[in-house]
Formats: sequence, structure tokens, C-alpha cells
Amino acid sequence: MSPAERSKWVPAPVCAIILQLLAKTAEERYQTAGGVEADLRRCLAEWEARGRIDTFALGAHDTPDRLLLPEQLYGRDRERQVLLAAFDQVVSTGTPALVLVCGYSGIGKSSVVHELHKAIVLPRGIFISGKFDQYKRDIPYATLAQAFRTLIRQILSESEAQVEAWRKQATYGRWSEWSTHRQPHPGARVRHRQTAPGCGALRHGSGKPIFTWCSGPFSGCFADQKHPLAIFLDDLQWLDAATLKLLEHLTTHP
Repeated sequence: MSPAERSKWVPAPVCAIILQLLAKTAEERYQTAGGVEADLRRCLAEWEARGRIDTFALGAHDTPDRLLLPEQLYGRDRERQVLLAAFDQVVSTGTPALVLVCGYSGIGKSSVVHELHKAIVLPRGIFISGKFDQYKRDIPYATLAQAFRTLIRQILSESEAQVEAWRKQATYGRWSEWSTHRQPHPGARVRHRQTAPGCGALRHGSGKPIFTWCSGPFSGCFADQKHPLAIFLDDLQWLDAATLKLLEHLTTHP
């Protein structure tokens, strides 16, 4: 919101300076403190001399001392629209979707996906991301844990009232049975199956690993019509088997 909408006494050039300082992308902001100072001094001089400030072009003395690459993405409008259309379809139908972005290394796949981040986060959605590592394929779910860890930290930085609202949502249904260390409901049998020497996996009565069984309710805490959840998993070629099974479960069990 422009400061002029809050107070009619704020001159238009001062509003423009403030909004440029608050611009979303880096290349639209002032690049040097000297550039801001020059514009503010001009405003002050005109105000003291005439009691008003005429509109002028900002940043005339704002010359950056380093090369700044623009954050805007070019030549990917069609791909961006495909991603946004998939997101809108999930929002309108409530059915999960899996979208794969393929291409050679270095052609800008991640940049295309982060365009979705810009489009959905502020107005309506939650966007989290994780990156698979070829040297951590022996750690199941590590990338998903990385993505959700960022989200949890974000939530914990909010007000106590907001944190409490998330806490109530997280302690509901099947997820709460495990997050609060309770036993599951009587109809859900739990058994332990030995999978390898020295390694075991807790399994629900359905035969699914407990982590997979709980993943739906857990991700459901953060995904609803008010704030849909988009999970970006980068470098999918290093995907571990456990996460693959989990993704299959999430996309086929709405």
C-alpha cells in the first residue's frame, strides 16, 4: 500500500522513494545508499524552498558499483503458465498433482519453478523446497525433512496466536496419535518387520511403513484450500527409494 493511501500529507515523490526501497525484486530497488541520499536531499531542498515537492525521475545519481543480474525470467512464459495451471487445478479440485520439469543441466529448470514460488506464496499458498544429494541417498526422506524443516522454522517465527493455531491443526486425527507419542486407535495394528541386519521398520496394520501412513495427515496440516501446499524437489535423479514410495502414496491418496 502506498503511504499516500495512509496519509494525504505524504508528497508523491516521497511515496515513490519508499515504494522503490520496498520493491520486491532486487533490481527494482535503489542500488546504492548514495542514490537514496541524493533523492532525499532533493526532496528536502524543494520542501524547504517552496513547501512542495514536484515529481522527478528517481535514481539519477544511483550508479551501482557492481554488476547486477536481473531476477526476471525470460522466454519461459509457456512453461510458467503450465505450472500455474497445474497449481490452480489442484486448488479448484482438491486432487494432488505431480508435475515433472525435465531438461538438460543448467538450462534454468529451477528458475522456472521458482517463478511459481513468486506467484503463489504471498496471495494464497505455501511453497517449500528441498534438494536431493547424490551422497545422501542412504538417508531416507532427508530431502522432504529439509523442506518441512524450513516451513516449521517459519511457523515458529510467527506470533504465539498463529503458532497455537498451527499446533491445533497438527494435533488432529491420525497424525496426532504419533506426534504426541500415543498409541493408535484400536483398529490400527502396529507390527515390527525386520528389513535388514540391525535395521527395522515400524509398520501400520495396512502394511505401510508408519512414516508413510502418517505423511498424509501431516502434510494435510499444511495443505488446504486456504493455503495449498507446493513441494519443490530438486535434482530428482538422486531420489531415494523410500521417498519415491512416499511420493507415490501422497499423489494417489488425496
